[in-house]
Amino acid sequence: MDEGRQKRIFFGTLLGMFLAAYLPTGITLGERPIVSLFVGGIVFSIVNKLILTYPSEIRSAAPITLLILGLVGIVQDSLIWLLASWLVGTQLEAGLHVDGFGGALLGGVVVRVAAMACLAIPTRKAKQTSDA
Repeated sequence: MDEGRQKRIFFGTLLGMFLAAYLPTGITLGERPIVSLFVGGIVFSIVNKLILTYPSEIRSAAPITLLILGLVGIVQDSLIWLLASWLVGTQLEAGLHVDGFGGALLGGVVVRVAAMACLAIPTRKAKQTSDA
C-alpha cells in the first residue's frame, strides 16, 4: 500500500473520531480531549493496520464490493471503539468512554464514512517526463 493512501486512511480515521466524539453518538471524552483522541487514534491505526478492510481502488470498485467492505468495516470500527474505550478510558485513564455497542456502532459508521470519503478524494500524481 502506498504512503499517500495510508495517510488518507489515517487522516480519515482521525477526522471520523473527532466527529464521532462531538456528535451525539454516545462517545464522550474526558478532561483532556486531545490526549484521548490522540491515544485513541493510535489504537485505531494499529488495529486498522493489522486488519485492512478498505478497497484497493475506491473510485473503480464495484458497488457490491464497497457495500460489503463498508459493512464489515463498520463492524470492525465498532469493535475498535469498544477496544479503545476499554484501553484508553479504563486502562490508561485518558478519558475516552463509549456508551455500549450502540454508541460504538454509531461511532463506527462515522469513522468508516470519513475514512472512505478521504480515500475517494482524487490525488495528483507526479508527471513522469520522458527523455526520448
